Amino acid sequence: MPTKTSNFAAVLINWPDHKALLRLVINMRFSRKALLVASLISAHSPEVLAEIEPYSCRNGAFPSYQDMKLGFVREGSSARSYFYDDDASCPHQDTCKTSAYIVPGDEVLVAKTQDGWSCVWYQGVDREFVGWMRSENLGLKLYEESYRLSDWVGEWRFTGTDTFLKITQVQKDGLKVSGEASWSNGRGLINFGSFDEIGTPSGMNLEVKSGDETYDCKVHLRLVREYLVVYDNKMCGGMNVNFDGVYLKKAS
Repeated sequence: MPTKTSNFAAVLINWPDHKALLRLVINMRFSRKALLVASLISAHSPEVLAEIEPYSCRNGAFPSYQDMKLGFVREGSSARSYFYDDDASCPHQDTCKTSAYIVPGDEVLVAKTQDGWSCVWYQGVDREFVGWMRSENLGLKLYEESYRLSDWVGEWRFTGTDTFLKITQVQKDGLKVSGEASWSNGRGLINFGSFDEIGTPSGMNLEVKSGDETYDCKVHLRLVREYLVVYDNKMCGGMNVNFDGVYLKKAS
């Protein structure tokens, strides 16, 4: 039986005009409810989110961005390359500048660029950082986009959370992906999510799913060197549970 969460998601997914709905999200100035709406829509129509919110760049939405490259902070650039928010009028205003920064040589993921700005993800010691950064401070790394099955295989962790994925090889060219995640409201309510499906990778991409119906769990995985970028359709667990994130492989 569909849950309240799945019913709500179905309403948003089947909304006749996603673009109009997302304009409403922008006017809501990224409140918690607005981000839930954007997250649900982006899981099913990421190209719509990218079109309507060209300056959106934040945790949660980052894994669903379609273009993903490996980058680094250039030597000779500013000693500190700061992250900028994506609120209204950002990232162009000085007030958008945050206190978080990275330094030359640091490795990042670059999701998209816009008018001299790049949407950047960086893995800190115990948490991730996502935000806009001046493109002139960044360079792109060249790397092979084809991978062996062994590159996928292992246990992958989303730093700072209990969410994890385990990938094993099955048969000649298949991969079995298992995942567990949870969400807590901090007051005793805990919702769980899990999946255990098999798929075949195509280059840097892999999709696994439990079926083709609206409420079936679907998970997209993208391998960018040692980073596993994951987003799902918000149908893989209880309310507020998802597997969206950038994962690092646990050392064997």
